Amino acid sequence: MKVLVLLCAYGAISGAVADFVDDPDVQLPSYMRICNRDDPELGRCIKDSIQRLLPELHTGIPSIDFPAIDPFIQDSSYFEYKNQQIQGSMHIKNAKSYGLSKAQIRDVRATADDDSFQMEVDVYFPKLITEGKFKGEGRFNAIKVVSKGYFNITTTDVSTTWNISGKTAERNSEQYLLIDKFDMSPEVGDMKIYATGLFPDAGLNQVALDFVNQYWPSLYKQMLPETRQAWEPIMLDVINKMFNRIPYRRLLPKSGSDGL
Repeated sequence: MKVLVLLCAYGAISGAVADFVDDPDVQLPSYMRICNRDDPELGRCIKDSIQRLLPELHTGIPSIDFPAIDPFIQDSSYFEYKNQQIQGSMHIKNAKSYGLSKAQIRDVRATADDDSFQMEVDVYFPKLITEGKFKGEGRFNAIKVVSKGYFNITTTDVSTTWNISGKTAERNSEQYLLIDKFDMSPEVGDMKIYATGLFPDAGLNQVALDFVNQYWPSLYKQMLPETRQAWEPIMLDVINKMFNRIPYRRLLPKSGSDGL
């Protein structure tokens, strides 16, 4: 059962990881709006910039090797949950998430100076679908259950606030923005879960699905904080995929500097 609950938490927070190569003069896409760090309306500018970017990220940004986000593909991830009586772990493989490019940016609050950056982003996803393969193990006292199969999670009316902060760091004589904190607590309007292989017996598998589909709100809230240590590094890698490719002087230039 805990394997299925871990799947619930995973369904709203999945991401992807990729490498990058330095190129300070990398060509930025024409649809990418650049905001000035000293703009009094920085939050409004960033909101517009993100909203412009999202549809284009459907297929990624080839010039900076940023991957497509619809679907958002993650080859492998691992989650673990433990308390005094219950333990659960899950290995996700070949996961795909659909619907990220349809996000609606509700509001952005941001501050920036020459050395640091802080931002809160209120975001809403009408519908997110995540599917993939999983292998998990759950234990309640002395009872052990091993699961392996396919999962599909559909969430609707997902809203959250991304809390993001970072500092500049020098690399190859350039200053880059390194995001070192990412936090969120997604609120989900509805969630539908399907999975195979939770139990060897098809009847028990359906009982488990019926239970979690009925009581997912409380189970999801219980598990989400416990999975943070696994998904925060993933989300940091996703954000830094872009920020680590573009020098700070170009990403958030000062007014009148033209990013030079």
